Amino acid sequence: MIEIPGRIPISIHPLFWLLAALIGWINAQGSLLGVVIWVGIIFFSVLFHEYGHAVTSVWFRQTAKIQLVAMGGVTSYTGPKLKFWQQFLIVLNGPIFGFLLFLGASAWLSFGVDPGTTLYVILKITQVANLFWTVVNLLPVLPLDGGQLLRIVLEAMFGVKGFKASLLIGAGIAFACSFAFFIMQFFLAGALFFLFAFQSFDLWRKSRFVMQIDREEEFRKSLIQGEMALQAGKKPQAKELFAKVHAQAKGGLLATVAAQHLALLCVEEGKRKEAYDLLLPIEPQLADETRVLLHQLAFEEHNDSLVAKLSSICYQFSPTQEMALRNARVFARLKEPKLAGGWLQKAWQHGGLKMDSILQEVDFAALKGNADFEEFIQKLL
Repeated sequence: MIEIPGRIPISIHPLFWLLAALIGWINAQGSLLGVVIWVGIIFFSVLFHEYGHAVTSVWFRQTAKIQLVAMGGVTSYTGPKLKFWQQFLIVLNGPIFGFLLFLGASAWLSFGVDPGTTLYVILKITQVANLFWTVVNLLPVLPLDGGQLLRIVLEAMFGVKGFKASLLIGAGIAFACSFAFFIMQFFLAGALFFLFAFQSFDLWRKSRFVMQIDREEEFRKSLIQGEMALQAGKKPQAKELFAKVHAQAKGGLLATVAAQHLALLCVEEGKRKEAYDLLLPIEPQLADETRVLLHQLAFEEHNDSLVAKLSSICYQFSPTQEMALRNARVFARLKEPKLAGGWLQKAWQHGGLKMDSILQEVDFAALKGNADFEEFIQKLL
């Protein structure tokens, strides 16, 4: 990793050079000088583009940082809350700076540079690459700048509904672009836009729980601070921050994330009932690993219907003997002999299960003599 300090610090990941060299090798047809030229142009063009974002954000009293990574450049900034028009200008000035490079190369070429020189090659690649990337980057597809501009405009007009709409629109356009690139045999671009389409659609699917309050910067910062405190081992401070977000960002996705963190901390403290009460109302929104925890807590609280509901999905994520036994016990209590027997058989397949002891448990007492249940049991004895 190369770090360049300054008012706008720059970080360059090794994968940036690798991908730039790959693009250069494809376009330079194996010429070493051509690869070097392409790498230099990509580096300068991407950096200049990111400076468009960074300089504008600094103008609006933000602290900016540029990172050149495998897929291009990323400019991050923090500071006072920005209005939508300020966000729009920060995003827009990246493509504008790229277009200025195209205009500069075009103007230089118009003075009559000898086509046989290296300078001509450099200017021509700079002209074509920056025009192509500026146009592509303005497509309304996230995470491209065009997708960010669409998101800002729709969110300013319609709030969180606009944000969700931008994801769905972007997914559709990205899929169409991917299909077009594959037809034209531009396979790298086609694969990239297919990835954009999948990411946007997946984010849109997950965003059904996002509310307007989730877009509030104050709550997002508190959640991030809480997660950083948790990573640093400062659990009381983290718990206080999570509790604040959970209490104030009611019903939103941020509140859901905060509740999951709080529940895990409660389990560590032995407050399992408190963890159960935190997770139960948000069960449909839980991450897989937290849903597994709720499955266990619900079993302890004798919420058999919830354990039964979560049985298959939790076993898929955590296929353990303990999980299968828990499911078997619950379905036995619910007097579902086939399901109880099936889960008991699944537990037996993990090995080391003392079936005689298991069958003596009170949970399975109601199924003794049941023909459907006995059919499963006979296979295991």
